[in-house]
Amino acid sequence: MAKVSISIPDDLLIYIDQKVDNRSALIETLARRWKMQQEDQALAEACTLVDQLDLGWDESCQNAMITDWEVSG
Repeated sequence: MAKVSISIPDDLLIYIDQKVDNRSALIETLARRWKMQQEDQALAEACTLVDQLDLGWDESCQNAMITDWEVSG
């Protein structure tokens, strides 16, 4: 695992240390959540673009595909 050094204002570092036992774990968790949020946003944007293509799927076709996807796990 790579090491990263960051600078945080003293008052923020004191606050973090008062709230969590492991500041490195907090920063890692925040970075992972940010990454997931970015991926979710990119997926939502891609879905919007696909919807704009108007591929001719009607609602029943879409529901059937969703059901198949849910059943397949």
